[in-house]
Amino acid sequence: MDDEVSGVRDTDDRASPGHDGDPRRLSEENVALRLGWEMRRRGWSQERMAQELTNVGCPTNQSSISKIVNPKPDGTRRSISVDEAIAMAQVFEIPLEELPQPPEAAEGRDLHNLSRAVTQEGRDAKTQYARFILTWALLRYRLSQQDNRVTYEEFLKARRADDDSASKARETWLSAESWRDAMVAFGILEHTLQVMGNGRDLTPPKQDWRWRHSIVADLLRLRDLFARRIPDTFVRTVPELIEEFAEALARVQMLDAAMPVIDSYERGEMHPTGDVVAEIDKRLQQIIDREPKDRLDYLESLAARIGLRWKGTESKQEQQNLAAELGATSEDYADAKRIGVIYRDMGVR
Repeated sequence: MDDEVSGVRDTDDRASPGHDGDPRRLSEENVALRLGWEMRRRGWSQERMAQELTNVGCPTNQSSISKIVNPKPDGTRRSISVDEAIAMAQVFEIPLEELPQPPEAAEGRDLHNLSRAVTQEGRDAKTQYARFILTWALLRYRLSQQDNRVTYEEFLKARRADDDSASKARETWLSAESWRDAMVAFGILEHTLQVMGNGRDLTPPKQDWRWRHSIVADLLRLRDLFARRIPDTFVRTVPELIEEFAEALARVQMLDAAMPVIDSYERGEMHPTGDVVAEIDKRLQQIIDREPKDRLDYLESLAARIGLRWKGTESKQEQQNLAAELGATSEDYADAKRIGVIYRDMGVR
C-alpha cells in the first residue's frame, strides 16, 4: 500500500534496535512478536491487521505492520507508539499490560479464552439439552394415552410410513430405560459444569456447590412460576415461559408432575396449577423436616421455610420480623436468602 495514497505516514525513522538488554526494548520486541502471533492465530494478513487498527481509531497501513513484524537483517524493527499499543490491545481484546509480556504469555491467554469458551458452550448445550428433555417429556406424556397412540398410528399409516421403523421409534420414546439414560446424561453435564465454575477463573470453584445452586432455589422459582406467573400470563405465551424453566424442571425432576399443565397450555388451554404447587410444597417440606447434617443443610431448610411463608414483596422490618418468628439470626437469614437466590426474581430484597 502506498503511504501517500493511504494518507497514513509510515514513521520508518522510528526504528528500535535488536535485543540489547534494555527492558523497554525487550518489551517492545515482545509486542512485535505478540502482534505476529495474534495475526497468525486469526489468519489475518498485514492489510487486515492495518485495517483493524484503523477501525479502532489508530490509522495504520500495511507497510507499518510489515516493518513491525519483520525485523531487518541487523535485528531492528519499526518502533511501536503508545497509541498503536493501546489499539492492538483493544483489537485483540486483552489487557494493555499483557501486550509486552513474553510470547509464551499469549499461549496462556489463548488457553484461558479456550477454557471460558468450553464453559460457555457447555452452558449453552445444557440449556438446549434441557429443552430437548422438556419436549421429549411432552411427547412421552401424550403417547402414554391410548387415544393419542391410536391417532398417531393412523396418521403414520395414512402416510405409508414403515411400520417397523415407526414401531421402534415409539418404543424408544416411551422406553423407561432411554428416558433414564437421558436424565442421567443431563445430570452428568450439570455436575461437570458445576465443577468448572463460571469460566471467569482459571481454577474451579472451591465453594460447596449448594452455595452456588441449591435445589431450594429451583423449587422456589418453580413455585413462583406455577403459583403466580402462569395464572397471570396469557395462555398463548405460557409455553415460551415454561421453556425458560426447562433446566429447573429437569434438575428437580418435576416434569412428570407438571406435564398435565404443560400439555394443556401447549394446546392453548388453561389448566389449574394447584397440584403442581402442592407437589413443590411437599418437596420443600421434606427439606424442612430433614435432620440438618451441616450449616448448609440448615440454611436450605431455612430458605424453604422463608419461601413457603412469602406472600409478596417485604419491607426490611417485615423480614426482621420473619427472621425472629423463624428463630433465625440476621446472618443466617441473609445467608438463607443467598441459598434461595430466587428471592431476587420474586421481588424480595
